[in-house]
Order: sequence, then structure tokens, then C-alpha cells
Amino acid sequence: MRVGETSKLVTLFSEKHGKLKVMAKGARKPKSKYGGCLEVTNEIHVVCYLRDDRDLQTLSDAEVVRTHPQLLTDLTRLAFAGAASEMLDRLTIEHEPNERLYACLLGILRGLEEVSSQQLESLFWYFQLRVAASLGYRPELSACTNCGCELELEASWFSPALGGGVCQSCSREAAADGADAFSSGGTTIFGTTTRRVSGESLRFLALLQSMRTYTRQDLLPAPPRRGEIRGMLRSFLEYHAGATGRLRSLEFLDALGPYQPPDQEAAVNDED
Repeated sequence: MRVGETSKLVTLFSEKHGKLKVMAKGARKPKSKYGGCLEVTNEIHVVCYLRDDRDLQTLSDAEVVRTHPQLLTDLTRLAFAGAASEMLDRLTIEHEPNERLYACLLGILRGLEEVSSQQLESLFWYFQLRVAASLGYRPELSACTNCGCELELEASWFSPALGGGVCQSCSREAAADGADAFSSGGTTIFGTTTRRVSGESLRFLALLQSMRTYTRQDLLPAPPRRGEIRGMLRSFLEYHAGATGRLRSLEFLDALGPYQPPDQEAAVNDED
């Protein structure tokens, strides 16, 4: 965020101090000592003298430890990196260290450079699940959160308030007891908003959640029901962690339309 004519307000996420908001004085000057090191995709080492009596700290110096240049040349990868940073900003408060969240952020920045275009959204969902677990909100995706039975292969229901999936049997019993009639847009069951989801989406997320780490070889491409999975994760994080509202970076992704790698874009332009 710009401050005045020459300064910049920057949000940092650190391993030992959590989220920090700092003032980078002179960062917008043409010959600033910070150069381009305050980009969202950079891993940096900073000198910042923290004072407990103020929320906004002053940045003294910064140097780049690691850059992710491929993200800067690919708008889709850059947007996912921005969405990950936005999400952590919304889910965390200042001066609360969480080394697992820090590792999640480093992991997705590095992963976005490595995975194929078909794996990008799967990687972002994996990141969201890891973040939820790091905050203590791991969703139940394999068993009914009401009765504990294994969820059906065909379709089930998903309740953020109950913490995950609800089997068809429990949903029918709830309907018989007076719950609202179910609809594709979501309904009320056990006093919570619930949405109908495919077994495929539940199984895919359960598989991602079971992976403690991943390689490019074992991370599956995103399945066809992408909108369904996006809705499940968004509603879950909104309910449990207060991550309300649409991420601006994801809105930008929607505006971009179907993903087209930079090399393909260049090929199209050459033909023109």
C-alpha cells in the first residue's frame, strides 16, 4: 500500500514473529535501497526493530534471500501466489508466530514454480487444507460428522459448521425431523448451512489432505467439478476462521479466463 509520495506500507509474514506490518520509508523512490525486493513472491531477510508499544513497525533494511522469477512471468501462477498471501493475511493476526503457516506459504511459492498448469488449482487446494489444519480446523472428508459412517461414493452433504461431510442417511433423518428441504444451493441441517456435493469432490479433497507432502508426479490435476470444491473450501474457511469475502487475486483469475501458459501466448502472437 502506498503511503505519501515515497513510502510504502508492507505486510510481512515471518517464521518467528508471525504477521508484521511495516513502513518502508522511501521504498517508492526510483533509487530506493529496497529495489524490487518487497515483491509478494520474494523471500527476504529484513532488519526491523520491533516495539511493543506500536502496531506499525519501521523497516530498516531488506535483502532478497530467494526469488521466484517464473511467477512474475505467468499471470495465473502470480495470481495464485497473491491469493495465498491474501488468505494468510485474512486468517492471521499480528505478532502471533505460526511456523507451520510459514512453511505452508514457502511451500506454495516454491510449488507454483514446479507444477504443471493442470495442477495449479490442486496445489492451491492442498495449501488451503494445510492452512486449515495448521489453524486447528482440519475438515472431516471421509466419514460422516454426525454418525461416523463412511461417506457414500455417489454423493453426500458438506456442512462447514459440523466440520465436514454428512451422509445421506443422516440428511434424510434430519429432513424427516423437520429440516428444510434440500436444494442445490444449500440448506439447513442440524441448524447449519449445508451443501450437496459429489463423492468425487470429497474423495479428491480427502486424498489431498492425506498427503503430508507431494511431488509433481503424485499431485493430481484438478477434477471437472472445480466450482464445487472451491465452494466447499471457501465456506469452510469462512465459517471456522473468518476468511470472509472473495479473494481479489481469485477474482483476477476468473477475469483471465482459461489458463494459457506464457509460451503458448507468445506462439499465438507470433502467428498473428
